[in-house]
Amino acid sequence: MAKALQKYASAATGGSDVGPRRFGPAYGSGADLIQALSGEDIQTSSGSFNLASLAGLPMDEAAQSIAEALAPQNADADQVRSAMQDSLAEVLGEDGGFDPTAIGSDQIVAVLVEFFARILFQEISAAAGEAWKKAPSVERSTATENELLEVVRAAMDAHLSPRLTGNLGALDRDQIAAIERAALVDIWQAWSDAE
Repeated sequence: MAKALQKYASAATGGSDVGPRRFGPAYGSGADLIQALSGEDIQTSSGSFNLASLAGLPMDEAAQSIAEALAPQNADADQVRSAMQDSLAEVLGEDGGFDPTAIGSDQIVAVLVEFFARILFQEISAAAGEAWKKAPSVERSTATENELLEVVRAAMDAHLSPRLTGNLGALDRDQIAAIERAALVDIWQAWSDAE
């Protein structure tokens, strides 16, 4: 897997100067997600959005509403929406009612890490294309996908989480996006340099 990620980071995507640029819409949506989970009002194409309006909804409905509100209005919308909804379900759970006041800073960081892990996993999977079909069985293909997601998740946690310590509320949208991009650049460099 290390060899495949090295090839992806260095050859398939043009290295750390080029590869992380493809995530521009995700950087903005990730920044909006942090700010929304921190209780801030977010301006979207359909008006102002605040998590308080979702209080008490079932978790799956709240996650869907958040993802729909914060996804960009471009070709990346489906990818971002799916990754955001999955990351919220993974970290906050799918059962019970949504309580925006119960979301702590550790959960906010975990949601963002999961969001970018899923975005990056989707990109790598798309780049792999037909390679997934070369697995000897569906079970092996599924196991490999799960292994890849774990590797991507670990890399994202190692490179993004430490940058988000402290008061998340003190960061503006551009600062958050810059932190996200810097983490992706570090991952690209680490994968490109892997032996």
